[in-house]
Amino acid sequence: MNSKKYGIHRHVAWLTLLPLLVMAITLETFFLYDRFADLDNGLITRGQLIARQLTASSEYGVFSNNRSFLGDMAKNALQQPDVRAVVVLNATPEILLASGAVPSALENSGGTLYADELLELVNSKQAVFDNGKTVLLYQPILSAQVALDEFDTRPVAMQTGAVVVEINREQTHRLKSRLLWYSLVITAAFLLITLYLVHLASRRIIEPVRELSNAIRAIGGGDLDRRVKLPSCIAELCTLTHGINQMAADLQHERAILQHRIAQATDQLRNLAFYDALTLLPNRRLLNDRLARALATSSRNRQYGAVMFMDLDNFKPLNDQFGHAVGDTLLIEVARRISRCLREMDTVARFGGDEFVVLLGDLDADRALSVKLAQRVSEKIRASLSETYLLSCQQEGGAEITVEHHCTASIGVALFLNHEASQDDILCWADAMMYQAKKEGRNRIVFYDPAEKPDLPDRQDPSHDD
Repeated sequence: MNSKKYGIHRHVAWLTLLPLLVMAITLETFFLYDRFADLDNGLITRGQLIARQLTASSEYGVFSNNRSFLGDMAKNALQQPDVRAVVVLNATPEILLASGAVPSALENSGGTLYADELLELVNSKQAVFDNGKTVLLYQPILSAQVALDEFDTRPVAMQTGAVVVEINREQTHRLKSRLLWYSLVITAAFLLITLYLVHLASRRIIEPVRELSNAIRAIGGGDLDRRVKLPSCIAELCTLTHGINQMAADLQHERAILQHRIAQATDQLRNLAFYDALTLLPNRRLLNDRLARALATSSRNRQYGAVMFMDLDNFKPLNDQFGHAVGDTLLIEVARRISRCLREMDTVARFGGDEFVVLLGDLDADRALSVKLAQRVSEKIRASLSETYLLSCQQEGGAEITVEHHCTASIGVALFLNHEASQDDILCWADAMMYQAKKEGRNRIVFYDPAEKPDLPDRQDPSHDD
């Protein structure tokens, strides 16, 4: 009898302590990781702030080669906690000032500080160097550039030098060690107290409670078909048994409803996130994703792809005369006609308003042949969109009429290969060619020529709205 009771006690103790132990270790690990990351990030952020303050104040000193001025600034910076060294370089690069200790990452070079060795560790591409003991932070000194008037191109800021600040991690390591020790002590005390309380409670545990515990654990694990059967029990246990069985039945019913709702919501969210609600075509987000895949495929297969940017001509008057409902009907028909002209592997997306973008992939390795293939597809689309539209329209009195509308499209085409250009550049080229087609009289196809540099389109120009 005693042996059996001991086994139940041990079972309950392990059943209670193991989850608590895992939870305590998980929480402690998460807490320590979060605090350690905060300490590291705080140290680097503080160092970067000091470096930015130095660069903002050092521009004059670097420009005038005033080492005394730079020395005073570095002396003030060295008074900040954890700052070990400050180095100021000009654009040559030449070290104008090295204040404090030699950066620990360069201590093996004989105590002499060289700009080239320093810039191998930190530079404009790698602004942070961390060897575990200290952190080197690089901050460029940029000259202030002012545009003469609002029509001038914004001047590019020139780098006149750089500031390198070394931050010591010694104090941060001490804080981490202290924090780890405190966490271990608190966790151990928590587990000991919990063990004692579990020991006291487990002496009163009986078989029905273990059955209920097993049932709850099974239900919590997803076994909603589990039911508790106790032939005889006291009133409180009967109430608990009935509640657990009813909870399992309710959860089973709710899970079925929830799974159905989740499936519906997932489909709706996916459509809202990646597809246009009116035409059901891919939207800009999905277009960017497929363009990125097309660029990767082009890089792998060494074959050209093409982007067609098209805008409907004579669309705004239709909206103004018959209303947006008729305009929406036209857009749906346009989407259907474009889709019929493409291969299954190609993509047509609604870019916004009456603008559509077509993405063609795997054309050919030869540019001239790729241009012909893209020309053939774009001409097929242009001809299809030029056919007469018969659009249903309901008047105010309720009568339904059919509107006969003629609409064309201006199409700009840009080819791409590999990652020679970014996604934004490719779309911008095709967009510019579309506006060029409008300037040339609309209902045209214009290809982007890399040898030329067309003007970027002005989307604020109201003449392009139709």
